[in-house]
Amino acid sequence: MNTAPDRAAASAALPAELPASVTAPRLRRVSAPVRFATRLTRLSAHAVRGQRIIQNRFPELSDTEKRQHIRDWSAQLLHLSGLALQVNGTPLQTPSLVAANHVSWIDIFAINAVQPVRFVSKAEAAQWPLIGPLVRGVGTLLIERERAQDVVRVIHQMAQCLQQGHHVGVFPEGTTSYGHDLLPFHANLFQAACVADCPAAVQPVVLFYADQRSGRFSRAASYVGDETMVGSLWRMSAAAPLRVEVDYLAPLRAPTRRALTQQTRDAIAEHLHQRLRDSR
Repeated sequence: MNTAPDRAAASAALPAELPASVTAPRLRRVSAPVRFATRLTRLSAHAVRGQRIIQNRFPELSDTEKRQHIRDWSAQLLHLSGLALQVNGTPLQTPSLVAANHVSWIDIFAINAVQPVRFVSKAEAAQWPLIGPLVRGVGTLLIERERAQDVVRVIHQMAQCLQQGHHVGVFPEGTTSYGHDLLPFHANLFQAACVADCPAAVQPVVLFYADQRSGRFSRAASYVGDETMVGSLWRMSAAAPLRVEVDYLAPLRAPTRRALTQQTRDAIAEHLHQRLRDSR
């Protein structure tokens, strides 16, 4: 749930072999408005249910039970959004820094539906209507990005979480793209996996949104530029049935954050571009 880049930056990042303008899905005008209204209503009710679980049940639950609730709630959110989930590869069971490409507001829930992680997110997300209490309640690590020194505090928190056996999630691009290429990666947060006594490896994750029938790339779920969550949900409702693919790649280790950042970006970029070639 990070801020989106301007559209010029996203277009500049397109790979040479792909067209700059990937066509948006054709609207299915008869049923799309009904589907959109139904999904928006059900998702709002689902968010309220999530708040009640956090407020009334979480204080008495173990970490394992909390993770199960987060997994189930996230999987149900994907279902209510009309998205099928496909998982490839295996998430690490040992503590890991999960680093993924960032396409949509759906991304966090897609990963949490497989294996819940404590994501790093901008502090403003905790104040969002409906979503804010959920962001706070599931242990999100909040960062005030306008304060450079706050990064040091969050890196320390991340390292502590990893040492305590948690999985921590980051979107190294720092913002969203259309999903068919990567923006530059920021190296700062990778420092948490380079601390001398930290047991965690980095696990790259590729998120790919596709037409459910053809398997071809779709940008219907993208959340870029001045897009809103409601606008994104409308595009998803108007598109052909979608699926989100969550691909877990081989874990990585490196002695420095810059080396780790580059290795992670290379692994995600190679897998993403191969998936795009396969879907043509």
